Amino acid sequence: MWKNINSDQKNEIVLERTNKNELWGLLTEQMLEDLAKFQMNGSGWTFHSIVALDIPTVGYEPLNGSSWVPLPKFLASKKALINMKNNNNQSFKWSVARGLNSAKREIERNPDRITKILRRQAERLIFDGIKFLVSLKDIDKFERLNPEISVNVFGYEAECVFPLRISKLEREKKVRLFLLKNKHY
Repeated sequence: MWKNINSDQKNEIVLERTNKNELWGLLTEQMLEDLAKFQMNGSGWTFHSIVALDIPTVGYEPLNGSSWVPLPKFLASKKALINMKNNNNQSFKWSVARGLNSAKREIERNPDRITKILRRQAERLIFDGIKFLVSLKDIDKFERLNPEISVNVFGYEAECVFPLRISKLEREKKVRLFLLKNKHY
């Protein structure tokens, strides 16, 4: 049994648009090259067949905001978060607007809804050049465009809350957001 553990090999990134046949050909070619090198180093072994082939993979889901995602029961039971109901993949926009205007009386009756008042308040924010769904790195640009606002983002896993992004800027208006399932603020 032969197992190649070669630290010089790089990981291959496989996306939906990746040509799988081409990738398989490249991996097969690399494996045969490694086998030839192994045999040329005087191992005395003769290749007969491949008994098993393991291809470890890891799923990747980028950290971006999207439309509405239900709160996990643990977080919903705390009654400390407002989960904005939107279906336009602009959860960051509505969450920031809500965070800046959480004390308004009219809004308190339906804190998770996007009202006319909240829409007007969101229009005051500058999102020039920011792509929705907003990634964590795009928040720096949002802070540059809106110099009175700083944004901190927290995550959640296994009933544990932890910081994903803490602003380096001390600003008059501070917004604390939650990023749920790596897709909804």
